[in-house]
Amino acid sequence: MLQKNLQSPYRSNADIRYLSLARCNLERVPPVFDQRDTNGRPLRQTVEYLTLYGNNFKDISAPGVQYDIMLNATDVVETHLEYAKFGEKSIWSTGFQYTTFAVLREFDLRACSIEFINGLIFKGMPNLEALYLGENNIKYIHGKAFVGLNNLIHLDLSRNKAYDKNGGLTSVTMESADLFERMSKLRSLDLSFTEMGRNVRVLSGLGKEFQRLSLCGSKVRSVPEKALSGTSMKYLDISGNYGILENSNILAGLEDTLEILYANEVGFEHFHYLYKFSKLEVLKLTNNEVMLITKRVVASLTSLKVLDLERNRFGSWIPPIFSTMPNLRFLSLKDNNLNLISAEIIDDIANISYVSLSGNNVVCNCHSREFIDLAARNDNEQKQTLIDLSIHTDNNTLKAIDYHIAESEFNSMIELRANISTICDTEKCKKYYVDRDHRFLIIDYDIHSYVCFHEYKNRFMSFINVKTCKDWQRSLEKVRNLDTSTNLVLLLTLPTTLLLLLLIIFIYRRKFGYFFVTMRNSATLSLISRTDINEEGKIYNYDVFVSYCNGDRNWMLDHLLPHLETECSVSVCLHERDFQVGLSILENIVSCMDRSRTIMLVISKQFLRSQWCQFEMHLAQHRLLETRREDLILVLLEEIPRSLRPTTLHYLMLTKTYIVWPKVSSEQTVFWKRLKKSLVVQQRKYKNTTLA
Repeated sequence: MLQKNLQSPYRSNADIRYLSLARCNLERVPPVFDQRDTNGRPLRQTVEYLTLYGNNFKDISAPGVQYDIMLNATDVVETHLEYAKFGEKSIWSTGFQYTTFAVLREFDLRACSIEFINGLIFKGMPNLEALYLGENNIKYIHGKAFVGLNNLIHLDLSRNKAYDKNGGLTSVTMESADLFERMSKLRSLDLSFTEMGRNVRVLSGLGKEFQRLSLCGSKVRSVPEKALSGTSMKYLDISGNYGILENSNILAGLEDTLEILYANEVGFEHFHYLYKFSKLEVLKLTNNEVMLITKRVVASLTSLKVLDLERNRFGSWIPPIFSTMPNLRFLSLKDNNLNLISAEIIDDIANISYVSLSGNNVVCNCHSREFIDLAARNDNEQKQTLIDLSIHTDNNTLKAIDYHIAESEFNSMIELRANISTICDTEKCKKYYVDRDHRFLIIDYDIHSYVCFHEYKNRFMSFINVKTCKDWQRSLEKVRNLDTSTNLVLLLTLPTTLLLLLLIIFIYRRKFGYFFVTMRNSATLSLISRTDINEEGKIYNYDVFVSYCNGDRNWMLDHLLPHLETECSVSVCLHERDFQVGLSILENIVSCMDRSRTIMLVISKQFLRSQWCQFEMHLAQHRLLETRREDLILVLLEEIPRSLRPTTLHYLMLTKTYIVWPKVSSEQTVFWKRLKKSLVVQQRKYKNTTLA
């Protein structure tokens, strides 16, 4: 059929430059290149562009093939013997392997199910400039596979899915580390979505003319140190290789050449990798971990025009940052951690042509509204222009080398953006912002994307519904200029309220005083250790600890002490006699109470006016509750009216039987009998002997 078409009298006499055998269900390349056209010239001498796209050149395993590991002689690297044997027996390429193509410039072998690339199969294509081997199943490439391609400029090995003998995905095996070294004119290499594994060592063989590399999605964690430093790299895509920057310095040596860098989803955190990349024009870092941008680094990016930081962790910054990059025209901070838009931030992005701040958790303020209004005003007054990147056009090279997706990607966003000039009244915007020389436009405005959280209203609202800064100022002026009647009400209300408060404090001064004393004592008691709790069988030093005030000292020494120690044979602990010198008063009180069987409180009006006495009363109650003891005796030297009783005393008087000192001498005998009986009962409760 091909020969018939070549010899057809209806075909022109022009040479056949384009030959397509795409999707012909071929299982091997047919040997048709010696067939001649009407001029008598064979195809191998005229064809410049040849495509075999979409055929099925899958090699079939020969019976009895053994699987093993060998070391090849050209480079110490593990090679599967399976691949070496298949390489020798691979027959899909026999139709052109021994044919010389005099003028062939481009050869398309994409999507042909190719598994093995033999050595020297392209040696008859000395003028080939572009070789497309993408979308295959290449699992092995011979160390001399590309020998003879001395003029090759672009090599496509993208989207290859290699499968092992068990059907699992595996990385392609490249036999030699110097696979690309012989191609001195190679300028472009596409390895995107082809699992490289340890084969990244071949990158060290890229030459001085090399400019363009894509490792997107190649599962590369690291590359050899300064592997690309000997190239003239302009376009580099390392997206999808998480940790590649942390584990290797792949950017080393590219400071003076790199123009476009795509590094999405690589775990990028720190901008110090990009210091002094003075020719970098496009930087795409989406889906990374950027939190901070240092002024020192961005100031060195003097040629940067596009900065895409979408879906990072970048928050509100302290300007100037972006204004230090004189050529920046496109900035995306979409879906970051920006929580505040300030006047300084707006000034920092004033001269950037296109910005995106959507998807951030912004707190509403008047500057968020100002950001929208300024962009709407600019949409009304200026025309959008596309971004012009410094892509170097060389008529003698392939278009694929000159083209990069970056320019069309970001310019498409600009062309599709919505004009928002109608959301702000033109005259109002001009009047409000007449003195603001900001020229930015919003790339992705949507009323549902540009929302902020209003703290006072406790809900989210659109930027455009927030008050303008001038409205905020007017509201503040209204507050400052309250009318005279309102001020008079405030002036009258505040003194009246204050007087009422003072009156309440005066009336209930005793209760307030007692409250503060109680709080202080409670705080002190909370510091006391609870480890010294009375246990059964404890030895006591005293029978009774007596708490009294200094005003009742005479009664204590003249009446109580002689009666207890002489007539009742009771050992008494008194603070002025038995407190240990050198310890704090608090420590002595606690210690003496714990070493006494019974606590006796001698209550009088003077006792209640003493802060130390009140503290001892609180402590007595606290310790008794803590140790679950009932050993407390209340002695009232006089009747205490209810109005004078603190809460603690009132509670004790309600829960304890107390005894009152009689003023009539004839009744004092009964008093002493009752008191002695109470002490004797307490002594009998404990079998231990007093040590005092």
